[in-house]
Amino acid sequence: MRIFPLENTIQHYAWGGYDAIPALLGKPDPEGRPCAELWMGAHPSAPSKALTESGAMPLDALIATDPEAMLGPELAARYGQLPFLFKVLSAAEPLSIQAHPSKRKAELGFARENLAGVPLSAPDRNYRDSNHKPEMAVALEPFTALCGFRPADELVENMKMAAGDQWESFGKRFARNPGKVELSVSFYGAVSRSPEERDGMLARSRARLERAIEAGMGPGPEAAARASIALMDKYPRDIGALAPLILNLVELEPGEGIYIGSGILHAYLHGTALEIMANSDNVLRGGLTPKHVDIPELVSTLDFEMRAPERLHAERVAAGTLAYPRRADEFALDRLEPELGPVSRSGGGPEILLCAEGALEIAGAGGARLALPKGSSAFVAAGEPYRVEGVGHAWRAGVGPASGGGGT
Repeated sequence: MRIFPLENTIQHYAWGGYDAIPALLGKPDPEGRPCAELWMGAHPSAPSKALTESGAMPLDALIATDPEAMLGPELAARYGQLPFLFKVLSAAEPLSIQAHPSKRKAELGFARENLAGVPLSAPDRNYRDSNHKPEMAVALEPFTALCGFRPADELVENMKMAAGDQWESFGKRFARNPGKVELSVSFYGAVSRSPEERDGMLARSRARLERAIEAGMGPGPEAAARASIALMDKYPRDIGALAPLILNLVELEPGEGIYIGSGILHAYLHGTALEIMANSDNVLRGGLTPKHVDIPELVSTLDFEMRAPERLHAERVAAGTLAYPRRADEFALDRLEPELGPVSRSGGGPEILLCAEGALEIAGAGGARLALPKGSSAFVAAGEPYRVEGVGHAWRAGVGPASGGGGT
């Protein structure tokens, strides 16, 4: 049976929570560190370890022993590696304002920094691989995020609220219905101010937002104002604290998701979610972080379309399977509920299964069986048939149908 239990890496970033990932895994962090992300996949910077008959082996190394067998001939030829990275993300503090580059932008940036001799581990490196990073987040608990520029009318009204009597001069550079050029120039100008100008702008904006809340306002503008003030408390000298005024503030309920394509400015603020993405770690940051920020590079990759993000919901495609909309070739995500009906496959692309609740079991070819208790995960090689049994639910990360990942 080519189904391998996984041991996964926990990333202990400072913004991480202390409870959600340890509760899923059933064990606290022995050093009491924040547990920000659980990585399940074959990214070379933190590959999962597959437990084989010969011992533990990094998943990228296991796949490299026979890419066609592990990925399938089509995926092996197209990607040469597992095309997705699957994560559990737990945010107790806001993540950085960021965007991910397009495939072409990543290829060019990665080659440029390699030619310049910038080490892959350098803190000021922008591109750590040559891949793009479309991603989808699905809330496991109430989850708050910023995602994409607000529709023009909302954006303008919020900026008028923050600018106050300075709006008249500011508005000359910022049309009533701004386009991409006006928005990009204004965005770049705001984040590129001198420290003195920035601090003064933030202080004045905070005072205006507090007065607007006291005077009474609609629920949408008030939520944006309060979110901005909360970010100012955490990052008092960071212009990124004004992001809720220009980006869509999204409150996801458990099971709801959002898709974030290349160039979409976003930030996760609080909560626990699943993330599935193309197999990349390329992040261009714009604020709310002590990490490397490169404003010109970030602005050069942004999509300045102004629209509310689509909320994604899973649809039941079989008695025991709910499928989320497929938005990228590299990945697909399903929720499996075997107690409600059969969950099986006769073939298909590589997958990772994560048991989120209960106690499940994978029945494979030739009568082989693998226990899958809560918090455990397994890698399924391409073409390997299986059946999931038990009471509880699991998440299945796979490859989008356009990449030959169908067949479940």
